[in-house]
Amino acid sequence: MNNKEIFSKNLNKELEKKNLTPTEFARAIKYPETTVFNWIHCKSYPRIDKIQEMADFFRIYKSDLTENKTNISELSQIPGVKLIKRFVNVPVLGEIASGKSIFCQQNYEGFFQIDEDLVRPDFCVIAKGNTMLDIGIKDGDLIFFKKTTMVENGKIAAVLIEETVTLKRYYKNETEVILQAENKTYSPIIIREKDTKNIKILGEMVGMYSKESK
Repeated sequence: MNNKEIFSKNLNKELEKKNLTPTEFARAIKYPETTVFNWIHCKSYPRIDKIQEMADFFRIYKSDLTENKTNISELSQIPGVKLIKRFVNVPVLGEIASGKSIFCQQNYEGFFQIDEDLVRPDFCVIAKGNTMLDIGIKDGDLIFFKKTTMVENGKIAAVLIEETVTLKRYYKNETEVILQAENKTYSPIIIREKDTKNIKILGEMVGMYSKESK
């Protein structure tokens, strides 16, 4: 977009704001109508002193007429662009302190901000290692969860074993709990029924943020 086109676009925008036609504007600012129409149709470009006079008339900066500024409403019309109106804080669950509530503030490593219009997770954890690599979860990625103590078989869950949080695909039958990695080089964690009291489901995975997105 050249200077004439930028000026034409900005001038038309200001005329729309004031609900003025080019003819009405020309009369109000005492310019020849043909001159104003030439600016609007990108046939000529005004002198700097004329631009200042128009900026004073509209009560804006000269740059608002001469620079290609994309405003919020224009951005929202671009395919694939979503404007974030408000962020919400999702706590990042850190080390689990013995004898304390799992979700107490002392166990938070900080907060991660997400768009409030997205699925609203209760907490997130940072993936450690590459045990879930086959489904695209890499070391350092942020995994989001809805807090729950029960998940369906085959769902990915954050599971507390003793004082360690692990991220695995969860299966349960009459005799054992199986925590399956998504990496063929790792064997599943099998917990017998008599030992299941030592594990606790913290939440079900609802999303992720890849560190490669930074």
